[in-house]
Amino acid sequence: MAWEPLGTDEKLEKPVKPVPDFDAQMISGCGSFVFCSVTVYALSAWPFFALQNTDQLGTLAAALGLGALPAVILGAIVTRRFGLAGACGLIGGGLVTAVFLYLRIQQSFLVYAARQGPRPEYPESFVGLVPLAVALIMAFVAVVSLPRREFEPDA
Repeated sequence: MAWEPLGTDEKLEKPVKPVPDFDAQMISGCGSFVFCSVTVYALSAWPFFALQNTDQLGTLAAALGLGALPAVILGAIVTRRFGLAGACGLIGGGLVTAVFLYLRIQQSFLVYAARQGPRPEYPESFVGLVPLAVALIMAFVAVVSLPRREFEPDA
């Protein structure tokens, strides 16, 4: 029977499951990467625009809790669903968030140095440590959230 979908005349026990083509896999992967990285950054950054007094330790912690925590949870869900593309999106969004945090915390110390505002309640080492910690936590969650299928070799 030359008119079968496979173009062969062999008898199959069960129907052949269609496999997505390469272009569909690329679009899905790129789309999930972009969605995850942009959403992680947006979720992480919005509290810093809503809460203005980030020179206070409590406000800084609240902004991190309101922003980075939901971003990590969403990133873990996207990583479980889309695999490596979602994990890379979480790591990419985490790196952009770390740069944003570095600049935002450094801004608090620059305002103090210019005698335009109060001294921040936290040490100056937070300028580098907080962004580094956020980026490392997001990368750790990305690796831990990877589905098992990403570690198995293709047969």
